[in-house]
Amino acid sequence: MSKSKISSAREGYKPRTATVTVCLDSAVSDERDKLMAALAEAEKKKTKADGRLTQKSEATKLREQLAELEDREREHMHTIQLTKLEGLAWAELTAQYPARDNSALDQDLGYNHHAAAIHAARSNGVELIDGETREMDDDDWDTILEIASGWDVENIVTVELRLNVMIAANRVARLKKD
Repeated sequence: MSKSKISSAREGYKPRTATVTVCLDSAVSDERDKLMAALAEAEKKKTKADGRLTQKSEATKLREQLAELEDREREHMHTIQLTKLEGLAWAELTAQYPARDNSALDQDLGYNHHAAAIHAARSNGVELIDGETREMDDDDWDTILEIASGWDVENIVTVELRLNVMIAANRVARLKKD
């Protein structure tokens, strides 16, 4: 008896993963904003004397401070690897989060996509550090969700939706035969 095509799909199967980078820099971004404002002011006040070789202009000093700050900013970047959940696990997870009335995407999907995606991320996200993975705990996720920008949190949601919904949905739509 030959193997079914369904059972052969398991051979070599490895769940898809994707990464998202978040920046947890609350104090550093405030410092950057101040330096950028000071640089803008210094650029407005530039004089011919600022071009002398013997003395650095205020703008040059501020640019150097910004370069040093950028190195510090990199220390606040964290890369998280997310993994596609098993289909049944995703279906059970989404059943826990009813669609919000004020969200068109929730209404289309039939569940609160934001809450489901954050739940999924918390359940399987690992931090990548120099090519190694580090398990993340609830405290790590609480910190991320408190400090990260809305942009970063939405990127986490988007990656989870892409892994667990959109890739398969797009593939089925593309390959479906009439």
